[in-house]
Amino acid sequence: MQNLLLEKSASILLIEGRVETNIVVAAPHHTPGGNKNMPCPEHTDGDENTGIIARMLAETLNVSSIIACNYPIDSNKSLETDYARQILQWKPKYLIEIHGHGAKGGAKPSDYIIEVSSGTEARETTAIEFANTLKEQLQIYSELENYNVKGEWDQIHFRASKTATIIDERWIPIHIELPPSLRLSPDNTLPEFITKFVDCLAVTIKQVCK
Repeated sequence: MQNLLLEKSASILLIEGRVETNIVVAAPHHTPGGNKNMPCPEHTDGDENTGIIARMLAETLNVSSIIACNYPIDSNKSLETDYARQILQWKPKYLIEIHGHGAKGGAKPSDYIIEVSSGTEARETTAIEFANTLKEQLQIYSELENYNVKGEWDQIHFRASKTATIIDERWIPIHIELPPSLRLSPDNTLPEFITKFVDCLAVTIKQVCK
């Protein structure tokens, strides 16, 4: 299945149901490493390798996952997309969306900042708890200890405040923005330490998403 996420041009919606139903892991803007653009006028920037990370995480947790690869539509901006309809069908308690920042110029987080949002300032507590727990986990590994994780509403750039799947009240959303250094090595594959990072994410989800 993972080979499908390495397809350079095919538009794919990869849906995989697994044992745990309370949590869904998703990546709505995946492109393979080296594909910086999606064929989507509304969202041209590809979140390189996020789908592979999302699938690794879902397999580690044995939870369902959905990944839009090279998709021609902005799949998480409307609840009418096939991506969103599948999430609605699963009826999760938690939705974990994996994204990537750093594609555009201008104001953006540094390459050592991970951002976490739950879509509204009112749900900031969830984002902060997740961010603080993840940051603690990252301190275990020397390759990851320099990364900072922010969940405070007034300190993050990517709030997902207009994202349909993140502001929906039917589940608790956790929107994670990963910098390029966590997603791309010099040859556009995943960094060698990605399994350690995924383990940190998995432990964080187990502690926070109960």
